[in-house]
Amino acid sequence: MTVTFLNVHKTLRQKNKRTKVFEAAHAVFASGSITGILAAPGAGKTTAANLTTGKLRPDLGRVQRSSLVSFPVASGGVFNGSLTGRENLAFLCRVFGFDPRPIIRFVLEFTELGPAIDKPFKLYNRDERTKLMFASCYAIPFDIYVVDESMVGGRGQFRDKCDELVRERMRTAGFVVFSSSPSLLRKYCNELYFIDKLGLHKAASIEEAAAIVGEAQLTNGEGYSESVNDGGDSDIINPR
Repeated sequence: MTVTFLNVHKTLRQKNKRTKVFEAAHAVFASGSITGILAAPGAGKTTAANLTTGKLRPDLGRVQRSSLVSFPVASGGVFNGSLTGRENLAFLCRVFGFDPRPIIRFVLEFTELGPAIDKPFKLYNRDERTKLMFASCYAIPFDIYVVDESMVGGRGQFRDKCDELVRERMRTAGFVVFSSSPSLLRKYCNELYFIDKLGLHKAASIEEAAAIVGEAQLTNGEGYSESVNDGGDSDIINPR
């Protein structure tokens, strides 16, 4: 079971601006691997993640999915603010073909949200939103989980539980992790790619990928830093 990029071309169009992200990109992400994709900020991580999930389509080429692929972990964009947490979970389960009852039960036990599960999502406080967004994705048994920078989130005990849950899911499912943080990818991933020169390229090590991505960023006059959010909750309330 895989996600395969075949000759993928993608240009983002925003008002009068066009930004080419991929040109003839090829890659194979297997459900049995924890694949990290390193990219400089602004180099196309979120575009690549959205192509992987199917939210975006290539301009040319194909993204083939022979696995059940998740929505991006902790993506607030999949939640309807007017629906309750419970209603949002039930909707997601219907979309992906799962019985909502065990999923909702798991999320309630894991997050300890209690009565908050039945209030509108737009009324959730920061901690409640964080817990629901991370738990909702990992509660559904996808073949491949897609991560756009934030692997785990929350504070204290919940963050530790989230990390344990991620490692449990890694025993039975694949992950595709898009990040600007070499330390995050070094911690979790056993296969590596990097985004450079409008393509997806395989790397033998995180050091090799970081060296190439860092050199490219310096060439653009931006510099390269590892001080990137590696899964905290500062990114997830307004996801990119």
